[in-house]
Amino acid sequence: MNGGDEGLSPADHRRVAHFVERQAGIRLPTQKRHLIEVRLRKRQRAIGQATLQGYLDFALSPAGAQAAEPLWLVDALTTNKTDFFREPAHFQALADHVRHVLAPRREIGWARPLSVWSAACSTGEEPYTLAIVLRELQAELTGFDFRIEATDIAPSVLETARRACYPAPRIEPVAEVYRRRYFLRSRDPQRGVIKMGPELRSVVRFSTFNLITGQYPGKPRHDVIFCRNVMIYFGDADRQRVIAGLRDALQPGGLLFIGHSESLGGAREGFEPVVPTVYRKLT
Repeated sequence: MNGGDEGLSPADHRRVAHFVERQAGIRLPTQKRHLIEVRLRKRQRAIGQATLQGYLDFALSPAGAQAAEPLWLVDALTTNKTDFFREPAHFQALADHVRHVLAPRREIGWARPLSVWSAACSTGEEPYTLAIVLRELQAELTGFDFRIEATDIAPSVLETARRACYPAPRIEPVAEVYRRRYFLRSRDPQRGVIKMGPELRSVVRFSTFNLITGQYPGKPRHDVIFCRNVMIYFGDADRQRVIAGLRDALQPGGLLFIGHSESLGGAREGFEPVVPTVYRKLT
């Protein structure tokens, strides 16, 4: 440690943990204090604060709030594990829903675009996977149209998602036919970077949204919501509040996809199961 910088004290851990749970629903137990300190120090150095306590004093002050620093503090402590075609059964279930439920009716997806929300989208692999699946369906089903909104609490991951540039190993789960069709290789092979092509970048709209404190749509707006592998970090009260918000945002008959290690628990009212971890909103 440098000079008078004594690291993350128990008191500072408590105030950070309280703030992050209140703002993002994420719990930061004491056994993770060292990891929390390591992550916060990266942000401390990035903005030129001399000590960790000085950084926290700034981040949690009115001046820090005006500079949007609380967003970056939460960002620094957020886990952003994601992959293309993660939990592939979900994407098959979505394709089956479009083909066998929506296509015969020629209403949702035809009279108006299918509206999809990728909540907690991280660095963009999930919404771009959705775009691949739906673009393939568009080629198969005449007149089918869709739109994708993708949100996350963390500014840094949204920057990555908008750039849509990924290390080559990250696209290994993507079938070769889709790689050729939708991805662009760098002109410099040494860089090992793959970029999502403009055809799919243009159909995903990214924005910041906080699942805990955000204002959910006042009326049903989406036909499909993916909110996967984020609620496992929430306490019961926050989880139930988020599920209620997602339910309100979902059209009757719409589908909610959650992670395979997650459950709706006591907040299942208003939903019926379709396949494991996929729920239909009751009409």
